[in-house]
Amino acid sequence: MNLFSRQKESVMGIDISASAIKLVELSHGRSGYELKAIANIPLPRDAIVENTVIDSIAVSQALLDALDKSQTKLKNVSLAVSGNAVIVKVIQVPTTTEFNLETQIEFEADQHVPFDIEDVYLDFQILGETEEDPETMDVVLVACKREIVDDYQLVLSEAGLTATCVDCAVFALENAVEETGIYVQDSTEIDAVEALDGESEGGAAYALVNIGANIININIMRDGQMAFVRDQFYGGQNLTEAIQKAHGLSFQAAEEMKKHNFAEIEDSVREEFFSNLGSEIGRSLDFYGANHAEFPVQKILLSGGSALIEGIEVEMDQRLGIEAEILNPFDGVKISEKNFDVEEIRAMGPMMMIPIGLAMRSFDV
Repeated sequence: MNLFSRQKESVMGIDISASAIKLVELSHGRSGYELKAIANIPLPRDAIVENTVIDSIAVSQALLDALDKSQTKLKNVSLAVSGNAVIVKVIQVPTTTEFNLETQIEFEADQHVPFDIEDVYLDFQILGETEEDPETMDVVLVACKREIVDDYQLVLSEAGLTATCVDCAVFALENAVEETGIYVQDSTEIDAVEALDGESEGGAAYALVNIGANIININIMRDGQMAFVRDQFYGGQNLTEAIQKAHGLSFQAAEEMKKHNFAEIEDSVREEFFSNLGSEIGRSLDFYGANHAEFPVQKILLSGGSALIEGIEVEMDQRLGIEAEILNPFDGVKISEKNFDVEEIRAMGPMMMIPIGLAMRSFDV
C-alpha cells in the first residue's frame, strides 16, 4: 500500500473521522479546482475510537449515505490515516537513487519504526540533500499499522469502494493549502502559500493545525517543506463531553449547544477547553521550537470541524502569542451556484480541508 500514490484516474477524497464521514469530489481545469460532489454524514458516537473502526456496520452505512447524498459516480477513494498507528519521521540516509532506496527502505525503517516491520505498510519520499552533509539526504519515512488500513479498506469495500491511495492526514492538509492557493495575509502582507512554497524571506514557519472531534493534526512548514508533524488526541468532543456534564444534557444536545448557543455554555467549561487546547498545541510548538529556534512559528492556520467553535482563533492567538487565522479551502475552489447552496458549503469549509486535500490526489503528477 503506497502512502504517496500518484493517481492517474479520478478519486474522491474521504475523511473517516470520529464524528463524521466527509466526502469531496473535485474537477480541475484552466480556471482551477471546482467542486463536483460533497457530503458530510455524522457517525454514531464511538463508531470509531482513536482511528480504530469499532462499528463497521454503522461506518459502512454512513459511507453509503454519503455516496447517495453526494451523487458521485466515483468508486476509487483517497483515504487519510492519522494517530498513534502512523509514524512519520524525517531520516537521513546516504545519497542514492529512489530505486536503490526502495530496496533498502525496510532496513532503514527497522531502525526508526517501533512496530514489527511485517505489521506495517511502508513508504517514503526523498526531500533532498541534507543541509549539514551533502553526502546524505533527508527522507520522509511513513509507516502505518496494516490492521488500521485493512479495517478501513474493509468498510470501504462493503460500500462498493476501493482505496487506491492512502495518505497521511497531515500531508492531505498541506496539499489542500498549497493546491487551493488559499490567500491569508498577515501584518507584513506575506501570503501563506508563498511562505509554504519557501518564497518568503527568513525561512518563515507556519503551523497548519487541523482540530477535529478528538484529534489534532499539526504540520509545521518551513521553506516549502515539512519541518515537524504530530497528531494529538484532543478536540471538540472533549468540549461536548464537558458541556454534557456541566449542563446535564445528552451528548447530542450538548453538541447542538456547542454549535448554536456557545455563549450560554458555562464560562468555566469554555475556559477549561480553550486552556487545554492551547496547552496541547503549545506543547507541539515548543517541541518544534527546541529544534528550530532560529525559525519560530509566525502564524497558526486553523482548520477542522472544531475551528468552527466561536472565537477559537482569538483564544489561540491570545494564549499562544502567535497570530491565528481560520482557513477555508473554498476560498480556492469554485462552487457552482446552480448545483450547490454556496453559503452552506462555505460555512462547512474549515472542516473539509483534509478531504479536499485527498481529492486533489487525482491531479498529482
